[in-house]
Amino acid sequence: MKIRDKLLLGFGFYILLAAILGFFAYMELRTITTRLTLVEIAGDITNTILEVRRYEKNFLLYKDKDNLQELKNYLGVLKKYIDSIKSEVIKEIGINNYNMMKETISEYEQLFDAIVDNFRSQEKITTSMRAAGGKIERRLTGRELESFLDIRRDEKNLMLYKDQETYDTFIRTLNSANLDRYEEVRRYRILMTRLFELYRYEKDSIDKIRLKAREIQSFTENLSKKERTDIDAVSKRSMRLLLYALLAFIILGTIINMRLARGIATPIKRLEEITKKVAAGDFSERIEIKGKGEIASLGISFNQMGTRLRDAMESLELAIKRLHEKQAQLVEAEKLASLGRIAAGVAHEINNPLAIINEKAGLMQDILQMSADFQHKEKFSNLINGIIGSVNRCRTITHQLLGFARRIDVIVELMDLNEAVIEVKGFLENEILLKNIRVELNIGEDLPKIKSDKVLLEQVFLNIIKNAIDAVEEGGLIEVSTRIKDENTAQVSIKDNGPGIPRDKLKHIFEPFFTTKERGKGTGLGLFVSYVIMKKLGGFILAESEIGKGTTFILEIPIQPRF
Repeated sequence: MKIRDKLLLGFGFYILLAAILGFFAYMELRTITTRLTLVEIAGDITNTILEVRRYEKNFLLYKDKDNLQELKNYLGVLKKYIDSIKSEVIKEIGINNYNMMKETISEYEQLFDAIVDNFRSQEKITTSMRAAGGKIERRLTGRELESFLDIRRDEKNLMLYKDQETYDTFIRTLNSANLDRYEEVRRYRILMTRLFELYRYEKDSIDKIRLKAREIQSFTENLSKKERTDIDAVSKRSMRLLLYALLAFIILGTIINMRLARGIATPIKRLEEITKKVAAGDFSERIEIKGKGEIASLGISFNQMGTRLRDAMESLELAIKRLHEKQAQLVEAEKLASLGRIAAGVAHEINNPLAIINEKAGLMQDILQMSADFQHKEKFSNLINGIIGSVNRCRTITHQLLGFARRIDVIVELMDLNEAVIEVKGFLENEILLKNIRVELNIGEDLPKIKSDKVLLEQVFLNIIKNAIDAVEEGGLIEVSTRIKDENTAQVSIKDNGPGIPRDKLKHIFEPFFTTKERGKGTGLGLFVSYVIMKKLGGFILAESEIGKGTTFILEIPIQPRF
């Protein structure tokens, strides 16, 4: 994307975000306006219902026309309020709730009309009863009159309390008076029964009308309370929306601006960094090409330049590397030549004494064989055989040292690796006993025989175990373990608990003439010779060491020849 397009995108985002926020703010404001209208209507209806209830109570108490007329007037106002509710408000209330409220008010009005009719009927029957009672009083005399006066007292109580218990008392008193033989008394009983039925209907109607009024009042109060709660919730939501919008405006604007700035500045900065690396000789970096803008074109050109420079530098480095390899080969050849000259001198100086020792040992062996009655003949014979074996071994080693300057001859034979380790331990038995060292052999079970050069391998074992004997203190421990690593490789591990080799010296131990021993106690050839032998046999030698805990040499030996 071009820089101009990126800037237009950034400004377009701000305009779009402002439009979205304005739309949501308008919708929230409209919702609040609608709910405020509903709250006002609910408040007017509630106030009107309270007036209706007030005049309802007054009418039920005084039964006068003025309170009745006021109640009718407020009922008319209440119905006008409900009929004037707008469709969007009805939708907010719910069409079912709106219809239920209208039906409830209509039922309330019908019940109230029924109560008014009931009161009129009560008034007529009460007038008739009082007239009938006065007529009966004028007709009766003596004890019958006294009984009827008791009935009239219960009649007043019934008109006052209008309950079932008072009515039952009235009936009992009337029955006990035994005055039903008079037609006027029977008519009086019928009027009282009708009046009590009107009382019961009045009570039921009043209960129903109060229930309806409470339903209307509760509905409007709950509606008003709900809408106020909703208005509070909408207001809080609007405030949160405004806050979130402001935060989104700031955060997203910051992010987009940062991304736009980074989209412009980062490629330029990246180009600057890679330019510095190229100047320092590092041609591995490349500019990632995105889009088709000005910076992308610059990146393509720069990558092409870097590729050409890298190819030129790689050609130069390859030539230098080959030159170094040739130089290293010359140095290694010079080292081997120096070793060959040293080995030739050592062999010349050693072979003559070895020949004399071998000759003397042969004479001693001949003399010992002629002395049939010599007491320690067998013991001395074993010692002489050991001298002759060591001399022959020295001759073999000097011969192999001479061969490092030229070529190592490998004689492959089927050999037992465990047996070779045991033999090497026997060669060093005197040194082991002298330092009171404990050598533990962890011989691998079912170790197959391998095809290799036994003499060369024993020389490697001898060099490393001899170094371990020199490294450990008196009473130290050397562990020699053999095992099968995999189907093609056997492994010999030689571990000591000596002082260990420092890390900076460990990487040089296989170099010729390098030694960690004291001056005069080592030539620095043992590990070098061992390394060359293992390499010649197709194997590998690895050293691990930790200061204060000892050193471990791991020899990986091919089961089948690899040379």
